[in-house]
Amino acid sequence: MKQTKSSFKNIWLFLPCHNEEENLKPLVNMILKLKIPNLFITIINDNSIDNTGKVADQLKKQHKGKIDVLHRKPPRGRARAGKDAFIFCLNKKADVIIEMDADFSHDPKYIPKMLKELENKNIDVVLGSRFLPGGSDSDRSPFRTFVSKISGIIFRSILGIKLTDMGSGFKAYKREALLSIDPGNLFSQKGLAISMESIFRVLKNGFTVKEIPIIFKDRQAGVSKLSWKDFFEPVEISFKLVKTLGRYN
Repeated sequence: MKQTKSSFKNIWLFLPCHNEEENLKPLVNMILKLKIPNLFITIINDNSIDNTGKVADQLKKQHKGKIDVLHRKPPRGRARAGKDAFIFCLNKKADVIIEMDADFSHDPKYIPKMLKELENKNIDVVLGSRFLPGGSDSDRSPFRTFVSKISGIIFRSILGIKLTDMGSGFKAYKREALLSIDPGNLFSQKGLAISMESIFRVLKNGFTVKEIPIIFKDRQAGVSKLSWKDFFEPVEISFKLVKTLGRYN
């Protein structure tokens, strides 16, 4: 595959994983095949009870200098893993931080497009949206697509933001934008709230977010960890953010 051009000198992509032993190796290999200069991967093993940790350590050994691993201790949760990953990547002096799911729901083919958009000095964060024209969430169950869309309506109504997919966990941040939100002190503790909260705080701090359309796929292997209970925390935190920081507009 032809090497992807990028002017960034230190790109860190993180994969939060809980029981993703079947998906992890093929996903990492697919990312590496993009041949993006100066791109490094950190695998966040979020207290997995399968062989995810072993697979992660094997990948680190196999790709020395390109892959790092963070083994988290309980309590686990997507938001907690995300906060630890943000801090980990910032401590690596990353100038770009990319987050994506480890279950193949986010296709690595969009990463070069995200980096190209970030080359624009007026864009600070690129967000992969399922709901822009050209994007799709159709591979998931109708119920989960419905919940995602309703959640988006609720977030936009409470927070005053016009983005189409605030629940997306596929994003690329410039270092300054991510630093500005103080990741270690985000309100989010579990579930999906961190996706919404991080974007809201970035916008409130005056940074620019560009959405690009993505095709969201259902996981390739394994079982989803999402529960209907995971959709309550983001709503609660939305009100907390408005009370603390005010609406976006």
